Amino acid sequence: MTLSLDNPSPPTNGSALDRGASSSRRNGNIGSSTSGDSRSRSLSVSENGSSSDGSEHAETKGISSGPEGFGSLKRYPGLSQQANRTCLRESQFSEEQVVRLMLQELRDRGFTDTFELLQRESGHTLEDEAIAQFRANVLAGKWTHVERAMPSIIASDVDSERTKHAALFIIKRQQFLELLEARKLKQALLILQNELSMLTSDIPQLHRLSSLLMCPSTAELHTTAGWDGSTGRSRYLVLESLQRYILPGKMVPVHRMESLYAQAIMHQCETCERHVQSADKNLYIDHKCPQSIFPLELQINLKGHKDEVWYVAFSPDGRYLASASCDKTCIIWRTIDYSIVRTLVGHEGEVSYLAWSPNSKYIVSADSEKVLRLWDVETGETLQTFEGHSETVTSCRWLGDSDKFISGGMDQKIIIWSTKGNVIKQVASPRVHDLAVSVDSSLLLVADDKSSIHMYDLATLTFIDKLDEPSVIMSLALSPDARFCITELRSGVLHMWDLEARTRIREFAGHVQGKYVIRCAFAGLDGLFVVEGSEDGQLLVWNRNTGRLLTRLKGHTKTINGCSWSDKLAALATASDDKTISIWPAYHGAPSCVLDPSKTGQAETLSSVSRSAASSSVAANISDDDQSMAAAT
Repeated sequence: MTLSLDNPSPPTNGSALDRGASSSRRNGNIGSSTSGDSRSRSLSVSENGSSSDGSEHAETKGISSGPEGFGSLKRYPGLSQQANRTCLRESQFSEEQVVRLMLQELRDRGFTDTFELLQRESGHTLEDEAIAQFRANVLAGKWTHVERAMPSIIASDVDSERTKHAALFIIKRQQFLELLEARKLKQALLILQNELSMLTSDIPQLHRLSSLLMCPSTAELHTTAGWDGSTGRSRYLVLESLQRYILPGKMVPVHRMESLYAQAIMHQCETCERHVQSADKNLYIDHKCPQSIFPLELQINLKGHKDEVWYVAFSPDGRYLASASCDKTCIIWRTIDYSIVRTLVGHEGEVSYLAWSPNSKYIVSADSEKVLRLWDVETGETLQTFEGHSETVTSCRWLGDSDKFISGGMDQKIIIWSTKGNVIKQVASPRVHDLAVSVDSSLLLVADDKSSIHMYDLATLTFIDKLDEPSVIMSLALSPDARFCITELRSGVLHMWDLEARTRIREFAGHVQGKYVIRCAFAGLDGLFVVEGSEDGQLLVWNRNTGRLLTRLKGHTKTINGCSWSDKLAALATASDDKTISIWPAYHGAPSCVLDPSKTGQAETLSSVSRSAASSSVAANISDDDQSMAAAT
């Protein structure tokens, strides 16, 4: 979007607005209407404030058209000729607010003449004189005038001294940087010592600002401060930052129409029952994923394990799928053709859990013999073994980067490990049934062996809160934005929690749950689906927001132990006691087949079948390293 930082002002005689005024007038010619039609309204005001019938009006400049508490916005200073407007419908929204949003959008996109014309024709201005002058002073860098205007501009309900200091800090920081840019170091130092230091208690930020005094050149100042200078967009960004302290009725929030568009699309995605496809930015139609791209049909049934498959997970980059089995092995599958890349051998017990590193280069796996192993995906070698738990390890998760991970077990221990093999931190905990970690590694959820979820600040491993369930928690999952958590209970239901409100908000039922641990999960874009396996071999998919059961996927003959969703592939994978893994793509037309590596030629046959657009995009991104892995295999 092109932004114009010019300060629009009311047009003068002879402006472009006057030159185009006659052609812009709509004298009731849009649609058909009679004078008595309630949908029609006309505006007819002359420059001296008189109506067209000769009666006198109050001075238009002082008319307030904003809602109470939003300030008194001035009308445009009058029309040089009669203007008749035919409104085709009544709107539930304020004309003034709609027009002002249009004005802001026109100004931001650089349509200056149209901006001025709309102000004149509508009688509404984007901003009153005080706000317009405030804007002009900020963009011109007249900081003394800006400071002087702040008390009258700032919202009346912002009475906190701390908040006022925060607004003033934004101004003084910009002034400080501009003085440094002009090489007026003495004045800049005085502002830092006498003003900025009095406005904030953020010592690290003050230290960062003081270090800028040592920059030998303007170019280094810009680079070090991450600031584009007084002639760049910095002043405009200051204006945007200050707007949070100004009533929206006085100064329309920045890019307000753009924000409303984004909110509307987000709402459409949230209410899309089968949301597996990113919404485009088409404003002409509402977003709705067609049913034809929802996972409904089995594409592939993978056979490679000799015993029950207990866990499955796609790699973050979408190139691989890893499975963990009761046969004491893990298998890495290539998603382009679902052939076996590596079989990881070395565990002495059944492998119950595994996790991919964020860079998709490593896997950590846990077995029933209390041991964790770190694997190199490219070579299939064990890089490290970790022996710190005294009972079964039930879960492990990577922590943001690819050099440390966390594990929990039935021995009442939570351990953070370095990939080098050493313990970074260990804390006492309840007996752990499952763990979940937020994407930013700030939140840790622990499901104990009873009926509680324990919340921890992961940076310090300090306890935050506890959420209680009516039944034993078998597994849990965290939504991508860490706003929601789902728990799978032994009683046969799933619950969804709002972690911000600390309340249970939804229940999902319909699957068969008995004595086995079945891993629940979020799936789909933004985690809109809740998915859960069942002991009757079905996978159930619900809409997270409505709780509606969307489908039952049938492709296994025994209990489904877990599932994994890949945004990269738009596909689900399920692991079952029937020793197989099923792939459910989010599109129709994929071939249904069974891939058994013991039968030669099947991998080649599958590779020759036409793939979906999602799989093709992954194929295009396969690196040379992947090809060398294939050759080695």
